Amino acid sequence: MRKKIIQIASWILIFEVIGFYLGLITKANISPWYQLLNKPIFTPPNIVFSIIWPSLYIMLALAGYLLWQQRHRSIIRTATFFYGAQILMNWLWTPLFFYFHFIGLSFFWIIIIAGFTLVTIYLTKDKFKLISIMLIPYFLWLVFAAYLNGAIWILN
Repeated sequence: MRKKIIQIASWILIFEVIGFYLGLITKANISPWYQLLNKPIFTPPNIVFSIIWPSLYIMLALAGYLLWQQRHRSIIRTATFFYGAQILMNWLWTPLFFYFHFIGLSFFWIIIIAGFTLVTIYLTKDKFKLISIMLIPYFLWLVFAAYLNGAIWILN
């Protein structure tokens, strides 16, 4: 049991550390670049992102841990592939958008992330319901983030 707790805590810590460093990239590009962009009316205050992402990273870490524990099963191997691809793409989205300012590419990138997440949810919904449930808030946030990204692209 202690080993399992350490493994889960490690997954969460790794995800939170990566999120922290991505937050530094974001923060370094808020002023003046992001502040000067035209944004849609439903853009939340910056503090919302600082609250949402750490929470989502906890759920993503837990889902990743559960997938990893079941990786020997064929359906889970496929789900793990899509999960792994989307999480790597997620981590690359921040530099694409905030550092390189590739707004259009970032929009298509986040659409693919959402699609891969939806595939992961679908593949885990029957036998591994907890994984799919943990990914649903993340998927919904991705849809909202895609709306924001797309609107910023159009408005700028």
